[in-house]
Amino acid sequence: MAKFVATDISTSLNGTDLSASIAQVELSITGDEVETTSFGTANAGWRTYTGGLKQASVTLQFHQDFGASGIDSVLWPLLNTNGTFIILPTSGTVSATNPSYSFEALISQYSPIASSVGDLASFSVTFPVVGEITRATA
Repeated sequence: MAKFVATDISTSLNGTDLSASIAQVELSITGDEVETTSFGTANAGWRTYTGGLKQASVTLQFHQDFGASGIDSVLWPLLNTNGTFIILPTSGTVSATNPSYSFEALISQYSPIASSVGDLASFSVTFPVVGEITRATA
């Protein structure tokens, strides 16, 4: 897959496909920058670093839905528990050009109502990833 316009990102939580209710998704992964500068190094005058612990979060913008199988019915019972997410660039088969990212995240916040008059009922949440992210290409 070359460059593409994001129109078909697949996102599921605990096996429930949420894609049709998500307007934006961001999986953010960072690593700590641990300073290793010491006295008498060849790099005198310059700081040196090595990679430390990694962390990640997933930010989702939902279109709210209070129906029987809507977003509210999925997120409400999971509040303050871990959920398993799988995100793919497209809804196609997992492959080298369509990798899946699987992880657990703490469902630590939820805003069932966050709207202004006349706007589409939507809300945005950021969940911290718990543990590691698995990237699969097959």
